[in-house]
Amino acid sequence: MSLDFGFCFLSGLLSCLTPEALLLLPLLLAAAGTAGRASAAMAATGLGLALVVTGAVAVWLGAATGFEAVWLRRMVCAVLIVQGVALLRRHTVDRFPGLTGGVAAWFDQSPSAGVPVWPGTPMRLCLLALIVGANWIPRLSPMLGKASLMAADAVNVRVALAMLFVFGLGAAVPWLAAGRIARFLIRPIMPGLTRGMAGKRLLGLTLLAVAVIGLSGIDTILARMADEVAPPWTRELASMF
Repeated sequence: MSLDFGFCFLSGLLSCLTPEALLLLPLLLAAAGTAGRASAAMAATGLGLALVVTGAVAVWLGAATGFEAVWLRRMVCAVLIVQGVALLRRHTVDRFPGLTGGVAAWFDQSPSAGVPVWPGTPMRLCLLALIVGANWIPRLSPMLGKASLMAADAVNVRVALAMLFVFGLGAAVPWLAAGRIARFLIRPIMPGLTRGMAGKRLLGLTLLAVAVIGLSGIDTILARMADEVAPPWTRELASMF
């Protein structure tokens, strides 16, 4: 059992090699704009929960009511569009802070200047990761397929959901690590890029981009194109576990 969970985490870690993983790009920007290990941990938790929630909806709610997962994705994309548009203008950020889910406050903090980090940042980052992750359809790997079959057959459902959660944790690690590295490298050179309205607009544009990709299905087209031009070893490595 522990070996299965280890392979699930590794499978999620390697999912960053697939084109579909670009839908998780907002996590990189969010990690670059926040401070503290708690925020990174909550973002990984949110992505893990996203796979659990979407998996449960697809299997159980779909079987009981006929609800299709594609409609869940469309609703998630609608939320991302609202947040993205709200983050583009100072007027909407100041007047309708609820539309951004509190994410705008991340870019107004400056720990290096002695301003404390907003207490709600880790939880807000978890919620953003959950929404972004619900728009992401990871490539089916052996471990992910095993967890999906277990959930569909109602065999060890708790273990199956735990495996999905661990896969999400692993998938979040590369993006969060890249965000922390970007924060370390960019802050001394261009400190304004990840603070204030510049950071908010950059995140807003990214949310709009991933929402449009999710609604249009461009991610599946890009995945097919990438399979044709990418070296075979990347595809084999991404689907090994």
